[in-house]
Amino acid sequence: MAAMFPVRLLLATLWLAPVGVLAQSIPSLEEPKGAFRKVTRDCALSIWGCASRPGSDPSSLYDQTVQRARSQILFGQTAPGADLSRTVSELLDATRMMPERREAWIALTVTYAEQTACQEGAALFEQILSSYGSPEPSHQPGTPPLVDMQWKDRQAILLGRALCQSRRGEHELATEQYRRMILHDGPTQRLLYRLGDALLAQGLPDQAAQVFRQACLDEPPLQPLVNVSRSCAGLLVALDRTQRQRPTRLMSQLRRHDVGLRFLKMSDFVPMAERDYFQAMLQPPSCEREALLASYLRAAPATVPKAYLSRAEEHLAENRARVSGCLSVELPALKAAGEAAGRPPSPSDGPKLPR
Repeated sequence: MAAMFPVRLLLATLWLAPVGVLAQSIPSLEEPKGAFRKVTRDCALSIWGCASRPGSDPSSLYDQTVQRARSQILFGQTAPGADLSRTVSELLDATRMMPERREAWIALTVTYAEQTACQEGAALFEQILSSYGSPEPSHQPGTPPLVDMQWKDRQAILLGRALCQSRRGEHELATEQYRRMILHDGPTQRLLYRLGDALLAQGLPDQAAQVFRQACLDEPPLQPLVNVSRSCAGLLVALDRTQRQRPTRLMSQLRRHDVGLRFLKMSDFVPMAERDYFQAMLQPPSCEREALLASYLRAAPATVPKAYLSRAEEHLAENRARVSGCLSVELPALKAAGEAAGRPPSPSDGPKLPR
């Protein structure tokens, strides 16, 4: 038995030796105070990918550009007035990078439609819509390939084309387009208020009031809610021009969905001078209201119905009778504006995006 003790001691020593060596090889987990640990993450594991890494896959860069553009388009719908010029520039680069793919072409056309960029987008509107659903796979270099689209993209492009028709004074064509879309896709606030705008521009405020009422008070509110407030403001203006009393819940509906009056930053007023009149109708008697009415009368093109100008003159006279001390502004003679109604419409004054 005594002889076995040294053997057991030797075996125990051999078994514990590696453990001691391993313990000595593990670095201390304690770090000196004030030290910072640098963490390196692989960009391939992030949701953004590795767009900035040299030698990135062109197809991946293309997809990222389109996804980023789509996000900006949605943001522009909920935040009117957003600058999408950088989005346009990136999409133009993407169409040159991979002209045979359709996603960037469609996103670019939708962006033009959303921004009312009639000069830049007119040709694309027609090319995309004429090739919609066509089975032919070929296309000319430098033009969008024949495509199939989601219905939301198709509707956005049709809305853009119709709005540009109104900007050119072709209100009847725009009205027909809006009515066909309502029959095909169903009514939405956006479709209805665009139709109401076209009817107002034709001097049909009674018909416009019916359309605006449906959009503001009858249809269930849909996102983005700024379209609801835009519809309610249109109803307010149409009722004013027919000298009819507004519904009691009209203003509460407008304010509920758009406390900050974001709809006033929209670029789809027809004509753009209407924006001043819309805003004036939301102001109490004040110098600001007088300035807005004066601005409307100065900027209104010759195609505006004479009755609308007369109504604005009435509001301006009432405001001046109730509020004194405002900076007076000389206005064009109403008669001269009415006599000039036969002149061709002025060029589109919508925002111009870079080519």
